[in-house]
Amino acid sequence: MTLRAKIEALAAICILIAGALVVRSYLDARADQLRLQATIAAQQGIIASAQQQMQSLDAAAKQRDAQTQATIAAMQQAVARVQSPQQIASWIPPQLSTPVPLAVNIPSATAANPAPDAIAKIPQQDLPAIRDMIESCKECSVKLNAAQQDVASKDQQLRLAAEQLSAMQRERDAALTAAKGGNLWRRIRRNGLWFVIGGDTAATLGGVAHH
Repeated sequence: MTLRAKIEALAAICILIAGALVVRSYLDARADQLRLQATIAAQQGIIASAQQQMQSLDAAAKQRDAQTQATIAAMQQAVARVQSPQQIASWIPPQLSTPVPLAVNIPSATAANPAPDAIAKIPQQDLPAIRDMIESCKECSVKLNAAQQDVASKDQQLRLAAEQLSAMQRERDAALTAAKGGNLWRRIRRNGLWFVIGGDTAATLGGVAHH
């Protein structure tokens, strides 16, 4: 075989190898694209749903907080106007849902007793209702404590959900980067592979020409 024939044969082999590498690169890129589309389709739905749920929960929490603050402010303003002992004595009975209204009286002040104790008259039929109200208040205190702990737990869960959502977004961005050709290191490795192939080909051709 002549030198020219050897060179042409070697060049044909190099072209075949290069073509195979191009086809392989195309297939890899196509596979990356398909994986990317599947990943984005799945994650976009999850991310959108999670964002919508978090926004709804946040909006509902803000609305509840605003309503609660408004109710508490109105209650505080109302009770702030009840100052004197006589006003307080008149204010207490309507606050208690008893079958018969309580009677809270304050005796007239005297020189010997300028601040007499209030006298409350509690009808006997009101005792069960007062008992139930006291028990209800105690139960409300227990439930409030549990609710506060639940709120703290829900806040922690929301923070974890936000972190997971952020991680999913990073994974999606990584998939986009991979589909566009990979990161800088991957491109360097690809370029290095072509450089090595080119160098080997040149060295081989040089050796054949030398012989």
